[in-house]
Amino acid sequence: MPEANIADRFDLTNWKTESLRMTAFLSPGSPIPQQNWWEEICGSPPEVRSSQPRTGVQQDEGLFGDGNTQGRLILAVQPSRIDWLLTVEVVPTSFELPSVGSFSESANSFAQLMNRWLDVSPNLQRIAFGANLLLPFEDVEQAYQSLPAYFPLNKLDLKNAQDFNYRINRPRNVDYDISDLKINRLSTWSVMTFTAFQFTNVGSYTYSSAPLNVAIRLELDINTSIDFSGELSKDELPKMFAQLVEYAKEIALKGDIL
Repeated sequence: MPEANIADRFDLTNWKTESLRMTAFLSPGSPIPQQNWWEEICGSPPEVRSSQPRTGVQQDEGLFGDGNTQGRLILAVQPSRIDWLLTVEVVPTSFELPSVGSFSESANSFAQLMNRWLDVSPNLQRIAFGANLLLPFEDVEQAYQSLPAYFPLNKLDLKNAQDFNYRINRPRNVDYDISDLKINRLSTWSVMTFTAFQFTNVGSYTYSSAPLNVAIRLELDINTSIDFSGELSKDELPKMFAQLVEYAKEIALKGDIL
């Protein structure tokens, strides 16, 4: 296999977004106030709302569309944790890779939405940005040929490889008003194949399969360290979240770097 280099990497627009997530952990002793976050952030009521008053769990969801970014938005509220999730709206007859849009556009749209929420959020101890991304290829061999370009610190020979899975955390210290705040940069790399099955006879075992889709799959979890026991400054939250998103973009562009 010829040695892959920087030129073999792809632009952010080539990466497709399977899902995006913002997770916020409340400061100890900070209760969730009476809230109407979905309407405040999205401007209209959710399509679906479920609630478990005894446990303090609530979930809102509905369609989200912003330019070329289209998907299903979910707000899950627990007593000590809030999750915003943008994920694929399932289309049963679609044979395309599951995607809400390109990573470059969807990450920007999602970040703008989350910044509106951070303006009204309760006191937080940790935040995280998660992303599941897909880089499509015509076949498995091409995907494995492109992977080594994303591992400049670890020269890999993936000729005839199968079942590849690589997971690593490259933490970084950041300079905010908070001392000793560490950002975890966790990435998981693999090659995925997707096959959609279309049953021709309901209840029978006969089926026809759609053309095979192949992609490098990159799972990202960029988060402020659990070791930090203080409270994140409200004024710093938008800047911090923007930094998490930038680290995710950096990994998708440059791969596993320090």
